[in-house]
Amino acid sequence: MQIKKKEDGKLHTLLGLTWGEWASITTIIIFMAGVVSLLFKYIVFGSFQDDIKDLNRNFKTLNDNLREIRISIAELDKRLDEHDRRLDRHHERIKDLHDKIRGGN
Repeated sequence: MQIKKKEDGKLHTLLGLTWGEWASITTIIIFMAGVVSLLFKYIVFGSFQDDIKDLNRNFKTLNDNLREIRISIAELDKRLDEHDRRLDRHHERIKDLHDKIRGGN
């Protein structure tokens, strides 16, 4: 790498190019990288974004369904408990009737 100073003292060069030329080349490279990055983002990842949105909606729907199922299970548990109590009462009544019939003989 060689840095030269022009004899008039105004321009510096690096590998035969002035600092202004290097700045221009760097600017062009950075601009092109930005354009490629944006194209990559919208073309490649654009379809993935729609899929991710659909997946999020599906998860929300699934969570809502699970919440409804939990509520239904809780309601069924309450009903089952009530039926168990009623069945126990019926069993006791049948037992009492059976004891009365057996005891009456």
